[in-house]
Amino acid sequence: MPKSDFDALNNSCAEINSSTSVEVKQQITKLKRSHKLRAKMINLEFWALAGTMDDFLPGFWSRFLANRRTSLRQFIKRKRSPGHPLG
Repeated sequence: MPKSDFDALNNSCAEINSSTSVEVKQQITKLKRSHKLRAKMINLEFWALAGTMDDFLPGFWSRFLANRRTSLRQFIKRKRSPGHPLG
């Protein structure tokens, strides 16, 4: 019995999918590596900025953390309130 056009199309798609899937997986791996590197660079820049600010304004870092803690508590309180769309 001769193969239908559908079977031929299915086989060619499988060949394309196998070669492209390898390329896609490689690209995903590269993107993940790039994302991790970018996150590390942002952390490094942040710590350099915080250290510099603490040199110019002693106590900057402790005030920053206190403000951050207060802001986070306020955010959580607003989020849990009944009228909040995410609450």
